[in-house]
Amino acid sequence: MRRRLAIFAWFTVAYNLLVIMWGAFVRATGSGAGCGRHWPLCNGEVIPRAEQIETLIEFAHRITSAASGILAIGLVFWAVRAYERGHIVRRGAYASLGFVILEGILGAGLVLFELVTDNSSVARAVAMAIHLVNTLLLIGAMTLTAWWASGGRSIRLRDQGTVGKLLLTAIIGMLLLGASGAITALGDTLFPARSFSEGLAQDFNPTAHFLIQLRVWHPAFAIGLGVYIVAMAQWVARKRPSPACNIASAILIVLFGLQIGIGALNVALLVPVSMQLIHLLMADLVWIALVVLSAAALTTPAQETVARPVYAA
Repeated sequence: MRRRLAIFAWFTVAYNLLVIMWGAFVRATGSGAGCGRHWPLCNGEVIPRAEQIETLIEFAHRITSAASGILAIGLVFWAVRAYERGHIVRRGAYASLGFVILEGILGAGLVLFELVTDNSSVARAVAMAIHLVNTLLLIGAMTLTAWWASGGRSIRLRDQGTVGKLLLTAIIGMLLLGASGAITALGDTLFPARSFSEGLAQDFNPTAHFLIQLRVWHPAFAIGLGVYIVAMAQWVARKRPSPACNIASAILIVLFGLQIGIGALNVALLVPVSMQLIHLLMADLVWIALVVLSAAALTTPAQETVARPVYAA
C-alpha cells in the first residue's frame, strides 16, 4: 500500500505541474474573465454554453483545478490509511490539501474582484505574486509528501548550522524570485513589445507603467540568485555527502543553468506564450530540486565541529 501511495503522490505532483501550466496559459491568453464575474459557476451556469474560446480555456482550468483538489483529498485519505497518527507523510498530505484549498480561494478572488484580463492595478500585481508563492509552497508540500512516502527521512530543523542557513536563504530567494517572475509575466502580457529594442526602451522609460519598470529586475535577480544557488548546492553536497544529496545538487545546478538560458531566449523572442510556459515549468522543476536537496540534507544535525583526537604522550 505504501509503495502505491508513493507513486500516487509523485503523480499528484506531476498533475499539479500541468494545472499550473494551464493556469499560466489562462493568464497569457487573457482568458481569466472567460467565465465572467462568476465563481464557482461559469457565466452563471454549471456547464456553460461556450461561445468564445476564452470561456473554454477558463472553464477547462477550473475543471482541472477541481481535479487537483480531488487528488489532494485522495492523498490525505490514503496517507491516513497507510500511516499512523502523527507520521510525517500524514502531515505532508494535510499541508498539501491546505495549500490546494488556499490556491482555490486565491483563484476565486482573482475572478470575483476582476483582477484578470486587462487589469493592470497594483492589487492585481500583488495578488499574482501571492498566488505564485502559494503555488510554490503547494508543490513543495506535495514533493515532500512524495519524498517521505518514498522512504525519505524526516527533516530536522534544529542544529543544522551553516547548511540550514544556506538552504533557508535559497528557499526564501526562490520564493521572492517566483513572485517577481509573476509580476514580470503580467507586465509582459499587458504591455508586449514589438521588438527587443522597444522593450528595452520601455524598461528604462521613467514615465512607463510600474509593471514595465519592474520587468528589468527579475532577470537581474535571477542571475544573482543563480550564482548563489550553484555555489550553495556544491557546498551542501560536500558537507552532507550522500547519494541523494549529490544527485539533487547536480540536478539543481543543471536545471538552474538551463533556466537562465531559457529565460534569455524568452526575452529575445519577445516572450511568446509557449516560451512563457516552458520558463514556468523549468522554474517549478528548479524549486522541486531545491526542496529535495533540502529534504536530503536536513535529515541529520550539523557535524561541522568535530573533536580532535587526543594522543597520549
